[in-house]
Amino acid sequence: MASKKLEPLDEILTNIENHKNFVLQGGAGSGKTETLKRVVQSVTQGLAPKRVVCITHTNKAADEIAERVSGKVEVSTIHAFLGALIRPYTANIKAVLPELFTLPHFERLGDKEEGETSKDKALSEHNRFKKAHEKLESRRRTVQDLKTDKVVGKRDYDKNPDLYVSAHNTLIDEINSKIKEEIQLVDVSSIEYNETPFNRFRDPSFGHDGLIEIASMLIQRHQNLRKILSDKFDCIFIDEYQDTHPEVVKSLVQASSDSSLCLGLFGDSEQAIYSEGIGDVEGYIANKDFTLVPKQDNYRCSPQVIEVANSFRCDGLKQEVALKLLADGNFETASSREGSAKLYFAMAPEKVSLAGENKTDTNSRYKADCAELRDKLVDAVVEKHPDFTQLKLTNKSIASDVGFGTLWEIFDANYQSPREEINRTLKRLQFEQLIEIVRLHQALPGDRRSYNRLIGIINRSGTKIRTTADKSKISGDLAQLRDPSVTAYEAIKFAIDRGFISQSDSHRAFLLRAQEFLKSYEADNRAKAFQQLYDGGANTKNRMIKELGIAPQDHLDKDFLEDNFHSMKRKLEKHIFLTRLFSSDLKMSDVLAFYEYEETDGIFATMHKTKGTGIENVLVVCDEYGWVSEYDFASCFTGLEPKSKREVQSRKLLYVACSRTVSNLTFVRLVKNDDELEYLKSVFDSFEEVALEE
Repeated sequence: MASKKLEPLDEILTNIENHKNFVLQGGAGSGKTETLKRVVQSVTQGLAPKRVVCITHTNKAADEIAERVSGKVEVSTIHAFLGALIRPYTANIKAVLPELFTLPHFERLGDKEEGETSKDKALSEHNRFKKAHEKLESRRRTVQDLKTDKVVGKRDYDKNPDLYVSAHNTLIDEINSKIKEEIQLVDVSSIEYNETPFNRFRDPSFGHDGLIEIASMLIQRHQNLRKILSDKFDCIFIDEYQDTHPEVVKSLVQASSDSSLCLGLFGDSEQAIYSEGIGDVEGYIANKDFTLVPKQDNYRCSPQVIEVANSFRCDGLKQEVALKLLADGNFETASSREGSAKLYFAMAPEKVSLAGENKTDTNSRYKADCAELRDKLVDAVVEKHPDFTQLKLTNKSIASDVGFGTLWEIFDANYQSPREEINRTLKRLQFEQLIEIVRLHQALPGDRRSYNRLIGIINRSGTKIRTTADKSKISGDLAQLRDPSVTAYEAIKFAIDRGFISQSDSHRAFLLRAQEFLKSYEADNRAKAFQQLYDGGANTKNRMIKELGIAPQDHLDKDFLEDNFHSMKRKLEKHIFLTRLFSSDLKMSDVLAFYEYEETDGIFATMHKTKGTGIENVLVVCDEYGWVSEYDFASCFTGLEPKSKREVQSRKLLYVACSRTVSNLTFVRLVKNDDELEYLKSVFDSFEEVALEE
């Protein structure tokens, strides 16, 4: 007779007793944290209590777990845990520190991928070369204060790529040698974790990502450090493992393989929507480094919502309704969990090219047409469900509605993926640090933890607080940063000048490149002539050439525009972008609104950051128009297995968004074709086509 399958908790406890690593894989609402709590309570009690550390990714998560577990257990963020582990080994830290700053050689691509043309391969390689050149340029400026020649254009690169790669790698060798030489001269006692997002070369220290890299290198290279881990702990449990850096997982797996240390991962690979995390550990499971413990329970969603969410999972796990134990000691009833999952749709317009349009113009017009139709569809559905929380990809209309319309407009005009570039650029210009300072100040008075955190940040940035008068002056200055009418970059400059933030190497490099570009642009008569014609309505190549035929220009001619129109247009767009980014157009209020929106569960919420507690009624706007480089939602409605990374990420995003719903899910989609519509109808328990006025 086959043995009865163990419940997830019992299976985990059996693995721990046998010193086997495990992964608890459970979807949204499956009670993973409750299971973690019960595991901790079980192994830290009794005659032979185990020494346990629970690792999280944020202070908030650490506090929540600490409140829910009892017994002899340490709860720590990943950065605090790794920082405490490596802090005594300053000489070892110094030995690996250069690896945070050195650059790899550029390697040419091998054979074409399946379905890739020679033209696609050449374009891909040159794009990679440009990115590598940008890193080299930034690093040479930071380390040697040297300028680097402009990156070679694709046409010249394609003629002799090996020549340019060789020259590039020679400069890489030179800068790497200089980095190692300068760090070798640094006093080992001065190297520290700076508790910011940035590594610093001139004042050698490492930031959040640098700490992860250094700790991982030291654990993997030094058996003594792995032994220290196993001597100190019997079990290391990681919550939300999918967001853990791959090198950290690799390091801890190596530590557990050397000893009786048990590594337990709690999370869901389907909720891995951030690029920094490991995502899944399927390779480790296949290699028997971990035992998979699936948890199919869903204590959150209605059965109708669960069915929809399951259709987007890529790992084969099918969640099932699990009834919660209520405060009165009774279980909730199945009927109380009933809800709905309804599809509202309209057919997307057909994409056609108009006479005289090029491909770029056609795509832009089609994107605008879809956006207009989508907004009409959403408005119609919102009228039917005004109290539903909307989850959607950030777009221009949302940005305007919630207060960062100008910020979005600046980036939307220059990037295909505005939200990602906003996040990347604001972080590089240190707005993320500024926002943290502003929020900590807002929490005062009364919040002792915020006070201590704020004082620590300011002290580490070089501004010493010694007297009550110092505190009063700083508080007044911080209040100025909270003024929404202040120009965004003026606030950053003020924070740096006042010593609240230390300017990072990458910030300084970005600023210098921007200043050089703007100065060069102002001295470029050809660029000014191009801008004058473009602003006057000659905004396509044909129109501009026609205009030159009517009114010739000193600095432009037809032959030049035939080959260089698009590069000149990109130069103009970059000029406008940088000018507006640092101008009075962009207020601190836009930046504040952007960060508040990224974390809100209000009437609008971004689908990119939807993990968290359940929301009673949700309206998911499933729309990738304008996001086709990142998402392909149509591939989610075919019944076929996802093939590309983009298809997998699209499914994960939809799973996470839909699984936030507790009771009633409304799904809004501009449907591309009849096949897509038939699949959607098979997933949702009801559907309705919305008639939209032209």
